[in-house]
Amino acid sequence: MPSERWSSEMRRIVQGSILIAALSLAGCATPPPDLPPLLSISENNCDSVPDLAGAIPTVATVEGDDVKPAGVTLDIGSHCLNNKDGKALYAVFALPDGGPYTVSLGSVPVGRAIFAPRASILDAQGTPVRDLPVTGFMFRGDAFTTLYRSHPGERYLLVTSDPATVGKSLQQLHETVQHTYISTGTAIVVINTGSDVASDTTWAHNGHIYVTVVSDKPPKK
Repeated sequence: MPSERWSSEMRRIVQGSILIAALSLAGCATPPPDLPPLLSISENNCDSVPDLAGAIPTVATVEGDDVKPAGVTLDIGSHCLNNKDGKALYAVFALPDGGPYTVSLGSVPVGRAIFAPRASILDAQGTPVRDLPVTGFMFRGDAFTTLYRSHPGERYLLVTSDPATVGKSLQQLHETVQHTYISTGTAIVVINTGSDVASDTTWAHNGHIYVTVVSDKPPKK
């Protein structure tokens, strides 16, 4: 019956509206922290070589399964390195044995700050074997990420802040879509409207980074 279909459709709309409202309230209750960008670490005492003993372990998952990111938030108290182009905060991620893996490195905004990443891959002794090109990074959603395939003998991923990028501003547009439901008496018409919201962040020494490691899905037997 048309009235039954109408009631069922209205129930779905109301339930959806309640869910959206609940998510909105939850988001307002726990806003993301607003970290001011850290633009100078000149007073920090920095290492001459990265500390491998404090490397953050990563977990490899199989392609198609949920990834298990290993993350860290870098701040003024984090380790730093004396690089040829200036001091830089850093983190080292330990990669699992085996492979090959697809490794993803991402930097996400935390308030007004977004970590300016630069990355290189180390062997078991901590010797750099190759750098990840800056041109390989791109935004995927809010995350500034790069992907690479691991090679035999690569055991660590060294991520440092990039002094040449720190302090530069980043402006992004985030598209939002609103759904308006209008009843014509016999049907429900959905009107979609959108708007662009600008956000201003600054490339910084501080921020949050994460790494995921994914193994190829084994072939079917």
